[in-house]
Amino acid sequence: MKKMITLISVLALAIPVFTAPRASAETFVFQSGPLTNLDPAGATVNGGFTKFTTKGGMYMQQCIAPVAGARPATCSDELQLWISTKGEVGSVSATGPIAFKVSSTITGRGVAVDCTKTSCGIFFRLDRSATADTSEDLFLPITFREGAAAPSLPADVVTVTLNAKPLTRNVPMALAYRQSAKIVATAQSGLPVMLTSLTPECSYANGTLTALKGAGQCALAHRTAGNDKFAASSANYPFILEPGTQKVERATKELKKGKPKAMPAETNFGETISYRSLSKNCRVELNLIEAQKRGICTIVATAPAKEGMWLALKQELRIRVS
Repeated sequence: MKKMITLISVLALAIPVFTAPRASAETFVFQSGPLTNLDPAGATVNGGFTKFTTKGGMYMQQCIAPVAGARPATCSDELQLWISTKGEVGSVSATGPIAFKVSSTITGRGVAVDCTKTSCGIFFRLDRSATADTSEDLFLPITFREGAAAPSLPADVVTVTLNAKPLTRNVPMALAYRQSAKIVATAQSGLPVMLTSLTPECSYANGTLTALKGAGQCALAHRTAGNDKFAASSANYPFILEPGTQKVERATKELKKGKPKAMPAETNFGETISYRSLSKNCRVELNLIEAQKRGICTIVATAPAKEGMWLALKQELRIRVS
C-alpha cells in the first residue's frame, strides 16, 4: 500500500490526476494520469486503485465506446488486464501500480478498429466470478493526438473447444471434478496455440483439462505469438467447478445360479461401495452377489459424498440371472 501511495503522489506532482467518476453502485476508485492526447503509436496509462471492490476481481480492457446502457461490443484481444487481490496466476495486484497499455488501433472479435476515428476507452467490469453483474461497469473515454498510428494487423481468430463445444472468452462454463475434458484449439493464421492452466484448481496437459477440485473456479488461457500478417492473440476461459459424479465402473451384467460374482468394491473416485438387493432372486453380502433364481436381479449401490469434491452415489443396477 505504501508503493500505491507513493505512485499516486508522484502522478499528482508530475501530471494531472484523473479520478474515475462515481456510479451509484460502483465501489472502486481508480486514479491515473490524463486519458487524452495520447501517443497514437502506443501509450501507457499509469495509475492505481485507491479503493477496490470486495465483490471479486476485475477486468480492465480497451474497448470501443458502448451504446448507452450496454456493455462494449468489441474489446481488444491483447490490451487487457485481470486485476485481483488474491494473487491468482495471470492476475495483476489491485494494491500495486497499474500500467495499462493502450493503442490507437485495436483488434477484437475478428475486426480491427481505428481509435482515432472511433470512440474508444478503458472499460472496467467484474471478472469471471460475476460475469452477469454490471454494478461495477465503468467506461473511461480516451483520445489520441495526431501522428503516426500503431501498425494495424488483422486479428487472429482462435477457436477453443471443450469436448467439441466452443468456449467463449471471459464467460464461465461448468466443469465437474475429473470430468473428461478434451481441448482443441486452432488459429486462423495457422500459428500454434499455446494453452496454459492459470490456476492450481485445474491442470492442463496433452490436450486434456482436468478439474482437481469439485468447487471453486479455474481458468484456461490461450496465446498465439502473432506474425507479420496477424496480430498476437490471447484470452482467458473461466470455469465454475462442480462436484464430480460417482459411478460403478465395470459392473457385472449377468449372473448364473450357483456362481457368485464380485461387484466393484470402490467407485471411480475410490469411495467404498455398499450394495443392497431389491430382489428376491439374488442376495448380496458385501460386494458379492449370488443368484437365487432366474429373472432380473435389482440392486442399489451407494457411497458417501466428499465435500468440495464429489456427490454421493445412489445407483440402481439391473442384472440378468440365467
